[in-house]
Amino acid sequence: MRVLVAMPHFFGEAAGDKTNQSRQPAKRAERIRALINSIAGFHQIFGDQVYGLDHGKREVQQSAAIASLDLVVCTAGASHLLDELKPISSLYRNHVASVDPIMLGFECHRLMRQAQGQYDYYCYVEDDIIIKDPLFFRKLELFDSEFGHDALLQPNRYEIRLSGPIHKLYVDYGLRPAVTALYQSVSGAALELAFAGHTVRFERTTYPSAGSFFLNAAQLAHWVASPYFLDGDISYMSSLDSAATLSIMKTFQVYKPVIDQAWFLEVEHASPRWIGGIENQVRFVRHKDNA
Repeated sequence: MRVLVAMPHFFGEAAGDKTNQSRQPAKRAERIRALINSIAGFHQIFGDQVYGLDHGKREVQQSAAIASLDLVVCTAGASHLLDELKPISSLYRNHVASVDPIMLGFECHRLMRQAQGQYDYYCYVEDDIIIKDPLFFRKLELFDSEFGHDALLQPNRYEIRLSGPIHKLYVDYGLRPAVTALYQSVSGAALELAFAGHTVRFERTTYPSAGSFFLNAAQLAHWVASPYFLDGDISYMSSLDSAATLSIMKTFQVYKPVIDQAWFLEVEHASPRWIGGIENQVRFVRHKDNA
């Protein structure tokens, strides 16, 4: 399996910006860790440098790679943290774009179009997203083969911590329907898929964001040919959110696994924004089976 990963990356310290963590000086170390873990995670889970240690034979045996990876980090000017990543510079290539840093996501879209026909999956992944599931692309293949290229399965993005009443939070589970109703209808029926002896359910989502999206070759062709590809629309929350979500939301019928099976396809948000202190701002609704 050939996989292209296009990753927009920006860091520019600007004191006083409380919303964009890529502009907060206090978040520099966290953003470096997240970027390293995002890049390294792809290679550790899917790459060809995975071995098993045989203590008796005093040798290590290489495992077959899950995917052949081409990871491209898109930057603009000097507003980045790649100088801190020199020990792992062989794991990615850097594409330097002459664009406003807040528009780097759309530069990634252009790179995906330029690479059309060369890969099996085309991935847009923000620089703080980590995949930890070796079956990630196999699950996508299963969903895609069953439901066709008009349906797009988005992962559930989560944050974690060890303290407090919430240890894991799926941060993009739901949103006021009116926010995305301008761009999509969620009236489609739920889907069901057999997996490992269980039936996994998927629902149209009011919050299709995940800081990432993953298209097979047919979906990329469909997206590039649509009127929404590089249409200049940045009306969904911000230009960063629009690059990660808006045009795919307008092009595809977007699904996510239901909350009880959110684990089926998930990515970690390694620079947490919501989980800390959220218990003071929300109402807890207990699951009936956990009473």
